[in-house]
Amino acid sequence: MGGTLEATRGKGALAGFMALAGALALAGCADASGPAPGATAQAVSFRPSGASPSPAALAVTQMEGAPTQVQKQFMALFNADVVKDDVTLTNSASARYLARGYISAFPVEGGARLTYVWDIYDRANHRAQRLNDEIALKGAAADPWSLVDGAALQALAERSAGELSAYLSNTPEALAANAAQAAPQSLPAKALSYSDGR
Repeated sequence: MGGTLEATRGKGALAGFMALAGALALAGCADASGPAPGATAQAVSFRPSGASPSPAALAVTQMEGAPTQVQKQFMALFNADVVKDDVTLTNSASARYLARGYISAFPVEGGARLTYVWDIYDRANHRAQRLNDEIALKGAAADPWSLVDGAALQALAERSAGELSAYLSNTPEALAANAAQAAPQSLPAKALSYSDGR
C-alpha cells in the first residue's frame, strides 16, 4: 500500500543522505576496477544550458538498492523520461558518459524518504559528477518500501531524469555541438563575371 507523496526538495536532509551514503559503494574517483567504496561528493544542482544533451551520449551500467520489481519499474520510467529530455541512451562502448545509480527508501518521522544517486563517469572511468535528490513520502509502515507506489517512482524518475539532462547539457560535448550549430554558416563565394565591354 503506497504512502502519500510530498513533492519536496530533500537535499537538506543530512541524516537521510548519510544513511544512504553508508550503504552506497558506488562513489569516488574510479579506475578500471570500479568506484571506491565510501567516497562522497558534494551534490550540485545544474540548470539546463540551453544546449541539447544529446551529443553527450549516456549508458546506464548499474542500478542497485531497490527490490527487483521496484528497480525495474523505476528504470522503465527513467528511460522514458530521459528520452523525452533529448538524452541519448546507448551502450557502454558508444557512450561518452557512464551512469551508475542507486535508489533507497528509509524511514523518517511521519513516513519515509525515497532517494536517488547517480554517479556519472567519463570514458576514462573517472567520476565526473554525482547527482542526488530525494522526495518525502507520508505514511506509517515498518518497511519503507511499502510506502513507495507508482506515483512516487514517477516523481523520482522525472526529477532524476531532469537533473541528469541538465548536467549533460552542460558537458563539453553538448556545448561544443550547440556552438557549432549557432555559428554563422560560410556562404560560397560568388563566381565573378568578367566583361570586356564588347
